[in-house]
Amino acid sequence: MPFDHSIEVMADYAYSLTYEDLPESTVRSAKYKWIDSIGCALGAFHAEPCKIVRRLCFDTGNPLTARVIGTLTRTSPEMACFANCVMVRYLDFNDSLRIKDAGHPSDTIPAVLAIGEALHVDGKSLITATALAYEICYRFIAQTPLDKLGWDQTNYIGVGSALAVGKLMGLNKEQLANTAALALTNTVGTYQCRVGELSMWKACSAGMACYQGILAAMMAREGMTGPEEAMEGEYGMMNMVTGKISIEPLSKGTPFGIEKFMLKKYPVRDSCQMPIDTALELRKKVNPNEIKSLKVEMFESAMRTAVNRKQLWQPKTRETADHSIPFSIAAALLDGYVTPETFARERFLDQDVLDLLSRMTIEENPEFTKQTPGKRNIRMEATTYSGEKIVVHNCWTLEDVGREWPPEQLEAKFEGLARDILTPKQTRDTLDMLWHLEDLDDAARILDNLQA
Repeated sequence: MPFDHSIEVMADYAYSLTYEDLPESTVRSAKYKWIDSIGCALGAFHAEPCKIVRRLCFDTGNPLTARVIGTLTRTSPEMACFANCVMVRYLDFNDSLRIKDAGHPSDTIPAVLAIGEALHVDGKSLITATALAYEICYRFIAQTPLDKLGWDQTNYIGVGSALAVGKLMGLNKEQLANTAALALTNTVGTYQCRVGELSMWKACSAGMACYQGILAAMMAREGMTGPEEAMEGEYGMMNMVTGKISIEPLSKGTPFGIEKFMLKKYPVRDSCQMPIDTALELRKKVNPNEIKSLKVEMFESAMRTAVNRKQLWQPKTRETADHSIPFSIAAALLDGYVTPETFARERFLDQDVLDLLSRMTIEENPEFTKQTPGKRNIRMEATTYSGEKIVVHNCWTLEDVGREWPPEQLEAKFEGLARDILTPKQTRDTLDMLWHLEDLDDAARILDNLQA
C-alpha cells in the first residue's frame, strides 16, 4: 500500500524513536504530565459523565485487559482508555497549549496507560510513547487553527494516541503507517461540541478519539490496511481539514514539544488562565462591589472561542462556564479563587456573578492580536462608582506559558485533586512512583495504587 510522505514520516519516527533519544528535560516533562493527568482524573471521579462511561465498562473475557482509575474495573483496553480519558478531561484542568490552535495532548495518556497496563510495559516505554504522542499533536497545534476552521482537536489526538499505542505494541513501520491512516480518516470531529451551550460530550470527544486510536493500532497489527494518502490525498486531512502543514521536523535528541505545554493553575480552558490571574491582581486594588464598569481588552483567538458567543455570558452548564472568559473573570474578582468547587457550587448561576457580567465588556485589541502567538496580552480597566480608574495589564510569552512548575506546586495540585479519592499513603506512593516513572518495571503497578 503506497503512503503519502506525511504518513511515512510519522511511521518512521514512531518506529525509530527510543528512550535514549529523549533529553532529560523531556523525560522530566513527561513525568510532570503523568502526575498532572492522573490527578485530574482523580478529581473528576464523581462527575456524572465519568459515571456514565464507567457504567459501560463491562468485564471481558479478552486476554488483553486494562483497568479503570478509581474502581479498578477490568475491561477492554479501549474502554478503560475511554473512561480514564473522560476523567482526565472533565475538569478542564489538564495541560494545554495555544499556538495556531489549542489542544490537550495529555488526553492521549489514558491510551498509553491502558495499552501499557495490558502489555505490562515498563516506565521508559510509557515515557517514550507519551513524548511521541505529544510530538505528533504539537505539529498540528503549531501550524493550523483547527477551531477557526470548524474542527476539533480529536483530529490529531486520534493519530497521536494511535501511533503511541502502536509503538507499545511493537508494530513495524508498515503497520504503523496503516495505524496512522486508519486513525486520521476515522477520528475527524467538528468543533460543534465546543460552541453554544456546552454538553457533557465536551469531556468525552477526545476519549472517543483515543478509543478509535487504539482500535486502529489493533486492526493494523492484525493486517488491516488503511486508505492511501490519508494526509495529502484529494480527500485527505490536509485538503479537507487542516490545510497544508508539515509534519517535519520531529524532535530527536533536542527539546520535544511536550516541554512547551502549560500546566493549568485553574480548572478552565487555556485562554481563561491569564484572565483569572489578571482579575486576581485587579482584586487586590479594588473591591469588586465598587466596580461600576469593567473593560477588558484581549487578542482575537481568545475572543473567538471564549467570549464571542451569548452562552458564554450567561452559562447554564459547568461545561460552558469553564470555557467562558467573562465568567472566569467574574468568579475570580468576586471570590478570590477559581477551583473545581466553583463549578460544583454552580457559581455561574448566582445573581452577583450575573450582575458583574452585566457591567463587563470585552473587546479585541488589534495590537494584542498582532503579537500572538508569541505574546499574549490582557488589559483590564475597572471604573468605580466614585469615578476612579484602576488598570492592570499582563503579558505572557510562550516561554512564560511553558515554564516548569516547582515540584511542590505540582504535588499540591495532585494532593488537592486526590484528597477525596485516595488515602494520604496512596497519594504519596503514587507521587513517588510517577516521579520515578523511568524505573517502573510494569505499568500495571500504577493502577494497583488507584483504588478509590
